Amino acid sequence: MKKTKILTLCECAILLALSIVLSFVVIWHMPMGGGITLLSMLPIMLAGLKHGTKWGLITCGVFSAFQLVQGIASGEVFVYCTSWVTILLVGAFDYILPYAALGFSGLAASKNGKFNLIFTNAVFALLIAFRFVCHFITGFTIWGQWAPEGMGKYLYSLIYNVQYMLPELILTLIGANIILAAPQMRKFIVSK
Repeated sequence: MKKTKILTLCECAILLALSIVLSFVVIWHMPMGGGITLLSMLPIMLAGLKHGTKWGLITCGVFSAFQLVQGIASGEVFVYCTSWVTILLVGAFDYILPYAALGFSGLAASKNGKFNLIFTNAVFALLIAFRFVCHFITGFTIWGQWAPEGMGKYLYSLIYNVQYMLPELILTLIGANIILAAPQMRKFIVSK
């Protein structure tokens, strides 16, 4: 039993490290934050897929904390927050909730050794859509003040966040399908 937990911890740590490394490979960086990365969400979502929701939430929670620390260290985000409320909103909806929620990828974990790629795609897409909703909320509540004149803050947030979240969603699903098509990877995901 203890050996299994250590193996699970090691696998999740490796997938977490891979996600952190991939988060630095930015294909396109948005001017006010956000960007398209090289599949940075996929490894942590695979942790949940393999080990279930509990381990997925732990792994993705650590990743979200890393993203928050990285956001603070960059000095590019919180300087625009004008109150404690905006700091809390940005911390929660741009960092903690959207990334930690990816741990619910464990909902698509195999049952009785069976793996369903269509269901996995649907769960991954819903979780990434949730991440979009979180960024959309801060987009109109905080970042909407930079909307061009004549454009409402809701439309501004929608357009801004779709520009990087839609490609991120598409790339993640393509990457997941390529990786999970390999028999070795399916065996890795299904084995406990």
